[in-house]
Order: sequence, then C-alpha cells, then structure tokens
Amino acid sequence: MKILFLGYSNLLRSRILPVLHRTPFVEVYVAKYIYQEWDDKIDAHLSINKFDSYEDGLEKFDGDTVYISIVNSSHYYYAKLSLELGYHTIIDKPATMTFAEAQQLCDIARDKHLLLSEATVYLYHPQIKQISQLFREYNDEPKLITTHFSMPPFESKNFRYNIKLGGGAIMDTSPYAVSIARYFLHSELMNVSVAVNEVNCDGLEVEYSLLMQYYGGKCLIGHFGFNTEYTNSIMLMGNRLNVSLDRIYTIPDDMENQIYIQSMNKKTTIHTACGNTFVNYLCDIADCILRGDFRQYRDMLIRDAMDRQMILDNYKNF
Repeated sequence: MKILFLGYSNLLRSRILPVLHRTPFVEVYVAKYIYQEWDDKIDAHLSINKFDSYEDGLEKFDGDTVYISIVNSSHYYYAKLSLELGYHTIIDKPATMTFAEAQQLCDIARDKHLLLSEATVYLYHPQIKQISQLFREYNDEPKLITTHFSMPPFESKNFRYNIKLGGGAIMDTSPYAVSIARYFLHSELMNVSVAVNEVNCDGLEVEYSLLMQYYGGKCLIGHFGFNTEYTNSIMLMGNRLNVSLDRIYTIPDDMENQIYIQSMNKKTTIHTACGNTFVNYLCDIADCILRGDFRQYRDMLIRDAMDRQMILDNYKNF
C-alpha cells in the first residue's frame, strides 16, 4: 500500500519512517514544506519518494492514503483538500482547531466514503487492552481517572509557543485527556473546569489542570503542559480495583511496562507486552481501508473534537 506524508516533521523522521517497513504501507512518499531542507542522513537508508511542496505531493500522489503531520493551524486546510481529492486521510493530533472544522471534515469523509482519523496512537499499545482486561476480570469499570502528562520546555522556536500556528498546552495535550476518558469512561462529557497555572511572556498557556465531569458519576482529573519535570502517568479507579502505571501516553518500543494493581487492600504488579504504537495503529488503519469500514474512526474524531471544544470554551471564559 502507498502512503503520502504531508509534512517532514520531527515526529515523522524519528518515530514513523524507521518502522514503516513493519506496516502494509511499504511504498512511502513525503511532501515537505516548500522552504524546508531534506535531511539526507536520516533518509539515506530509507526508500522515500519526495515532493518539494504539499501541493505538489497532493497533485501527483497516485496512492490512496495521506497522513498529515504539519503545524496544528494547517491541519484543517490540508485535510479538507486531501479528502476532496479522494484520499483516505490521517491527521496528527489535534486533528482540528475547532469542533466546527471537525464536523465539516467528517461530513466530507462520510459523503465520499473515505477514512478520516486522528492519530491518537498511544491507544494502540498492548498495555491499554491489558488495563481493560483487568477491569473485566474484576467485574469492575473505571469511574475516576487521575492523569499527568507534562514535560520540560521545548526550544523557543517550537511551534507550540506560536498561537498563530495552533500552539499552547491545551491545544497540544488536551487530545490525550479527551481520548483516554472516551476510551475508559464510556460516558458523555457533562462539565469542564480548566485552571491555567502558567502562561509565557506572550500570554500563551504552558501549564493547566482539568476537571472533566461525565454522566454516571465519572470524572477525569489531570495536569498537562510543558514547563515541569517529565511526568507521564495515570491511575484508574473503580469500585473494587485501582490500576496505575507510568508511560501511558508515550513508551519505548522495547519497554515491558509495569501495571500496579490494588484490590481488597492487596497490591500486585504485572508486566505489559512490548509494542510500537505507530505500527499497531497503521496496521489497523490499513485493515479498515481494506474492509471499507470507516465509521469508527470518524466517530472517535468527532467525539474527541466535541469534548476538546468544551475545554477550549471553558478556558476562553476562565
């Protein structure tokens, strides 16, 4: 299968290109930003077909799947163009800047019977299914999630510090909050409270905390941002079972993670299987394309966009 990556991002070069040979997408095309340079050291051992602009790539690509990995503010424009040209379309998170944009993209994808997906790839690590299986074994379900995903500052020129490019901690990290809650809480978001803890000299939020209330007495409490020591953890609480672990959102391919279990006042630990989230995600995408089954991915994207909009609206009124 053929895939065109729109954007020559650090994520693409470091995390995706090196593992594509383990997916059905073995014929690879990359379209870079017109003023960007190719990195020959990275590309030397890879077979990549190159385009020198996004428009050139979309015009000449003869495959059927496009993966958009560019700055957040450009996602909607190029995703819309990709869909209108008849390509199955994957978008790095956040897929769109607004819920309205997500609705428009989903309408096009549905009308043209095309796949549209937001790449929240961490959900495709084996540890996620293991957590779900644990709750089933204990005849329980999560009702409270406490999670932290925060890291040291990026370089000053990083697009996350540029509001015109879709920067800010909320836009960058809220996709994790809404997707982990969707996956485990199985309920509709009822109310959101946002506390912005720190802004930079340009007034852009770099650190914030969340309280997300869901119907059925469920909630997520979280802290996110990029101005702390690295933390990447989660605790899920049910009535009879507590599960906690580190490295929930990003994890090395070869790492057997530890899941800490507490039930009936007893504590145990189990190890997870290893796995590459991008390989697993892209293999599932390829399978969905072959089966022509696109609704699930579209539904996930629109649900997460709707919940993310509630967070953004609450922040604007903060």
